[in-house]
Amino acid sequence: MSKKVSITLCAAVIICLAFTLVSYAAEGQESAGSKMKSFWQKLFNYPAQVTDKSAQAVAKTATSGTKVVTDEVKRVGEVTSGDVAKTKELVTEPITGTAQTAVDTVKDTASAPVEAAK
Repeated sequence: MSKKVSITLCAAVIICLAFTLVSYAAEGQESAGSKMKSFWQKLFNYPAQVTDKSAQAVAKTATSGTKVVTDEVKRVGEVTSGDVAKTKELVTEPITGTAQTAVDTVKDTASAPVEAAK
């Protein structure tokens, strides 16, 4: 490396260290500056939180959908093996399970921005 680049890198490291030390010293004091910093952190963390909450809603939907399908396969097995009394559940469970999954998905997706703001 050239001498100029080395000096510039050393200066940049020293400046970064100085800013780090100053921020640690100022961190202990509760002031308007730290409130403003907190505001900006929350503002920029909000989209990440919304994405996280939305991803959790999608994962919950996938789990609920899988449960509905698994229960339906179980019911088909019961009915085909002679338990005819389970025929009603064979018809109604997928409808109620799918409806409940849809309701939960809408509720979780709609509340994601609110939860992220907390």
